Amino acid sequence: MTAPEGGAGPVRSTLRVSGRDVTHLRGGGTGGGGTGAGGTGVGGTGVGGTGVGGTLLYLHGLCDIHAVWPGDEWTGFLSRLAARFDVVAPALPGYNSSTGLEELDDVEDYVYHLGDVCDAAGLDEPVAVIGHSLGGWFAAELALRRPDLVARLVLLDPLGVHVRGVEIPPFFGAVAPRGIGGAGEARSLLFAEPDGPVATGALPDTMTTDRQLLWFAGLAGAARLGWKAPHFQSRKLTERLGRVRVPTQVVRGQHDRLVPAEAGRTWADSVPGASLVEIPGAGHCLPLERPDVAAEVESFLVGPH
Repeated sequence: MTAPEGGAGPVRSTLRVSGRDVTHLRGGGTGGGGTGAGGTGVGGTGVGGTGVGGTLLYLHGLCDIHAVWPGDEWTGFLSRLAARFDVVAPALPGYNSSTGLEELDDVEDYVYHLGDVCDAAGLDEPVAVIGHSLGGWFAAELALRRPDLVARLVLLDPLGVHVRGVEIPPFFGAVAPRGIGGAGEARSLLFAEPDGPVATGALPDTMTTDRQLLWFAGLAGAARLGWKAPHFQSRKLTERLGRVRVPTQVVRGQHDRLVPAEAGRTWADSVPGASLVEIPGAGHCLPLERPDVAAEVESFLVGPH
C-alpha cells in the first residue's frame, strides 16, 4: 500500500500485558495535545473544546492498520489525526504479532485486556476512544464496562449490534483463501469500489508471504468472537447500549454491507444523544477509503458537548 503523505510515522514497541505481548503504535500530538511519538501525554486534555488534541486510543478493524497495514507508517486516516492527537494504537490479540488470543474467550476478557493495555500505555485518565469495525464493538463494550477510561467515543462502521430480521453476508466465507479470483470476493464485501486502487492495494489478489501472514493471522483473531452465528453480533450489547454515558458519534459508510443502514440507525437510536453520520463513497473499510473523514471525527472530539 502507498504510505500516507507527510507527518512522522508511529513508534512501534511491544508492551508486556498480563503475560501477553501487545504490538503498540504511538505517535503524534504535534498540535499540542500530546507529547509526540512515544510520549506520555495522557487523559482527555483538549477533548471538549480547549483547542488542542489530547490522547486518542484507536482500536482497529478487520481491514485496517495491524490487519492489512503493518504500521511502519500511519494510515492516511490516522496520519491526519496524529497531526493533532497523541495516537495510541494497540494490535488486538492475534493481530500483527500480538499474542494471547487463546486466553480470551468472550467480550468481557477483551475488555479486561484492553483495560490492562491502557494501564501499560500510561493512559491513567479518560481518553477519546475511536473504534473501527471489530474495534468499534470493543470500544462500545469498553465504554459500557470501563467508563472511567472513556471521555468520548467514535464508532466507525462498528460491528456488534443485532437487528432482528436483518441479515449480513457471511464474512468468513468471503475472506477464505481462493486459488481463483484472489481476494475479489473479500474486497466486494469490504469496499465500495472493490477494484479501485485503495481496495486492491489493501487486499491484492497476489500477496507477499508477509502480507499473507499479517492478514490471515488477523482473521484468526477476528474469528475468536466473530465465528459463532450470528457473526459479529451481540444481542446483549444491543440491549445495553442505553447505558453508555459518554458523548458518542457513529460514522457509517453508505455502502457498508457488514453494517447495513438498519444497524447504523440502531446504534444511533440506542446510545443516548449519539449522532449518526453517513459517508458517501465508502464501504466497511471507511478509514482506508475516506481518510478525509478524520476532519469530521476531529470536529466531534474537540467540539463542545
